[in-house]
Amino acid sequence: MSDTDSNEYDSEEVSVEEEVVVEVKKKRGKKSKDPNKPKRNMSSFFLYSQAHRADVKAANPEAAFGDIARLLSGQFKELPEKEKAKWDKKAASDKLRYQEEMKHYVPSDDFDEGGGGGGGKKKKAKRDPNMPKRNMSAYFLYSVAIRPEVKEQNPDASFGDIAKIISAQFKALPEKERAKWDVKASADKERYQAEMDAYNAS
Repeated sequence: MSDTDSNEYDSEEVSVEEEVVVEVKKKRGKKSKDPNKPKRNMSSFFLYSQAHRADVKAANPEAAFGDIARLLSGQFKELPEKEKAKWDKKAASDKLRYQEEMKHYVPSDDFDEGGGGGGGKKKKAKRDPNMPKRNMSAYFLYSVAIRPEVKEQNPDASFGDIAKIISAQFKALPEKERAKWDVKASADKERYQAEMDAYNAS
């Protein structure tokens, strides 16, 4: 994992309290960014918050945005370990998704992410929900499939340790087994290209 990846927004490194502050401030002046850039991965708390915000809002119709965030934070802290582990697993999967998509990301030529020339701001375009989902590599497909099993076998391992174990297992796969994942990756690439051709033609 690169230094850039290790510095990405990680649920293991950011407290729930800090996330609440980030979530409240997020509504204020956002910097524009390349609309084609992959959506940043979310922490286990943000995933939980996204799933339960509507229910908390309905139960507290007069609560302010910040109050809703604090209520969600309190609920998240009180989750049983088994339930919290479910959200941690989802966050780990989302981080893998983000890292894989970033490998294929190429910044738009006409977008100045550094903020140069004209203030560096560009009106943020909404990502087309109909745009095909990017294809995944053989390693990523294998990682997504095997991660729950590796995590179960190594309950005390950190996210980084799990990634190392999966990487080592993938490298040690017999040629026949490795070929199976290469075929799946090839099929997913063809799926993506076909869907993109249809998308661009529409």
